[in-house]
Amino acid sequence: MQIHRINLYTNNFYNTNPKKTENRQNTTQITELSRMSCPIFKSKTIPKLYEEYNWYINHDKVPAIKSFLKIKETPEIMNKFFNEILNTKDRSVELIDSMIYEPREANTIIDAIQAKIGNDKGPFIFNSTYQNAYNNFIDNKFKNEKCIISLLKIRPDWRGEKLVEKYKSLYGSEDVEIGNIPKELPQEHLKQIVRYLKNEMQFGYKMDKKIAPLEIGYRKYEFAYFTEGRSDKNVFGIFTPEGKKFVLKMGTPETRSFDAPFALGTLAKIDFYLTTHRSRNSAPLCYYNHKDNFSIYKYIEHIPVNEATNDLSTISKHLNDFSALGLHYNDTVGYKNFFKLDTNSMDGITATEGFQNGLSNNEWISVDNDHVTYSNRLQQLVDGYNTPLPNAMQFCC
Repeated sequence: MQIHRINLYTNNFYNTNPKKTENRQNTTQITELSRMSCPIFKSKTIPKLYEEYNWYINHDKVPAIKSFLKIKETPEIMNKFFNEILNTKDRSVELIDSMIYEPREANTIIDAIQAKIGNDKGPFIFNSTYQNAYNNFIDNKFKNEKCIISLLKIRPDWRGEKLVEKYKSLYGSEDVEIGNIPKELPQEHLKQIVRYLKNEMQFGYKMDKKIAPLEIGYRKYEFAYFTEGRSDKNVFGIFTPEGKKFVLKMGTPETRSFDAPFALGTLAKIDFYLTTHRSRNSAPLCYYNHKDNFSIYKYIEHIPVNEATNDLSTISKHLNDFSALGLHYNDTVGYKNFFKLDTNSMDGITATEGFQNGLSNNEWISVDNDHVTYSNRLQQLVDGYNTPLPNAMQFCC
């Protein structure tokens, strides 16, 4: 049996004002709770800075970069702390991870960091502490991500060989497939449709043509042919019995590549990056098949734009989200590449990022992103993992 010792000198016996004691106890508790919810970090040594930084992350659930920016200290101390985080392998991954998944905020983040650490030139230069930490971050992501889409959400300019290597490590095959086949195109039906449309492909200068419908079981698929210049690509419209519309882009298996100019694989890198960030300025990419060299996109209604497409400044003005995501369009010859952004452009268009702003600004949707560059000061090239987009895609033909 446990015996509880009674202290005769407690306030219960000798306090003449129990209410006053209760108030004092409550005040103590409130003060303690206040201290816990709003900590005061004096003497900002590195351990103290980490203590405050960790509090914001773990207690207040604030992303790492915003936690860093919440700390109030001199630029000299914050610069030292910033480099301390970047030099710590796991903490640098955590910090950079909180910075790069909102590419539209990249410039805002850069400006805020430079103001906080008092470095107008910025730490985002070649061979800097930040660049070394970012190299570590990319290496970590490549090893640990569980799908190709997750890599392409970070940036669109991965080396093709690395994407194939990653896919093989995940699935044991080099026949890369990215994304998902739309449910309105059952896999076995899609195989038959691809075989059927291969016979309708044209090469060199392409002429408009009609394509007969295809019946598979009780389902009837109708098609359209969209001429596509002189490139290897052939572009078809697919219309399902449910009234759903898709675009199939197809090339020959011999020309498949993740790095070559105009290749569907190269285009897939760019378009999956745009799709994962819900860009209002680009046709969403559903699925890419590297072995058979074809892609399936959501269909964009062909609403003509009301300005000429032979001027880069005009194009840029109507593709604001491209710029926000670090992409810049460089093709002035593809007048069939753009359609007006509208509430009826496609299913789900209103859920794209900043749709209402885009509508108000009379923006466009690009349906062929062959000619773009990519740049983001937070995400410079990492040797062995990333490569510039091919030169023929960098400059207007």
